[in-house]
Amino acid sequence: MTLTSAAPPAASKMRGGALDALRFVAALFVVVFHFGDTAPISLQSMHGFLGRGYLATDFFLILSGFVLAKAYGAGVASGKVSLGRFWLKRFARCYPTHLITLAILVVMVLTAGALGMQATNAGRFDLAGLPAQIFLLHAFGLGGGHWNIPSWTISTLLICYAFFPMLWRGMLRINSLWISLGLGLAIIVGSNALSLALLGEQQFSLPFQWCMFRAAPLFLVGLTLARAVQTGRWTGGSARLVGFGGGAVLLANAWLVGPDLINVLAICAVIIGCGASPVTRPIPGAEWGAKVSFCLFMVHTITGAVWFDVIEPLAARLHPAVESVAWEAWAMWFGALAFTLIASDLYNRFIDEPIQKWIGRKWFARPANSRPDPRPAAEQSA
Repeated sequence: MTLTSAAPPAASKMRGGALDALRFVAALFVVVFHFGDTAPISLQSMHGFLGRGYLATDFFLILSGFVLAKAYGAGVASGKVSLGRFWLKRFARCYPTHLITLAILVVMVLTAGALGMQATNAGRFDLAGLPAQIFLLHAFGLGGGHWNIPSWTISTLLICYAFFPMLWRGMLRINSLWISLGLGLAIIVGSNALSLALLGEQQFSLPFQWCMFRAAPLFLVGLTLARAVQTGRWTGGSARLVGFGGGAVLLANAWLVGPDLINVLAICAVIIGCGASPVTRPIPGAEWGAKVSFCLFMVHTITGAVWFDVIEPLAARLHPAVESVAWEAWAMWFGALAFTLIASDLYNRFIDEPIQKWIGRKWFARPANSRPDPRPAAEQSA
């Protein structure tokens, strides 16, 4: 690494790198966190860090800014990708899955009600909260705690996406690794201090009514990390040192149940290390994990409801030892994770991917006779 700006190496087009693998791990941790209270012994009571699954969502928020800068930074900066086209592509990526997942959940809840079945958290499925969910009004303090809770991230990120071109053009004025890192650090520390002063809670775990204040600073931090990768002379060794160092700090702090500020800073180091390392050899299963992670994040509310409100009670009725024998109770709980993984993979294969391919062909395919853009190519984003 150096203090001066440097032309970054060409970004690797190969999928299956460490960031893809981490995306899957983070999504799975969110599921474990949300299923934790239904385990035979509450996971949080077994170890305090198992109650901090919200940090995985913070990871996704930071990673969203980082990956967008990598994928769209050059096109947005050069004007090749218009704001309308960029935002429409991001909307098309998120909203259909959100709407289909919500529709499935509504059908399930209405059917269960007609059959006289009551969900364990039935208060969440109030029809009055449905409009806010449909129109993704979470970023305005509405609908966050109802129906499909993870959808609040889509609401906030869609607003962040609207400001991405302006924010990234501002980031391009920074030509120093250390200024980029310093700005990111200032945003993390400053937003957390402001949250503690005004709301009495850490910014990294704010409740739903403040989700925009939680998401926007972390998304902006992702942009600063992307610029830090661009403006530094990263070697494979230096990138691995930062990435593995951040991972070691994260694991140690998690074991000690230390401050979340350290966790978030360590997550930033991991993202920088992974993002600055070229993908020379794919990690087995990482590309699949990256594809499934979004569906895993979005549909586990459905699979959890099916498993814990239908399958588990039925199993207990047919085989009472499921609830009384420890190993069988744990096997049943881990079955929920396996069921969620399988359902997410099927959802990705037969619903999400086909829809995205159809949208890509229908809305975003370039005409065969379109002329090439005469403008020079912009500097490749890292």
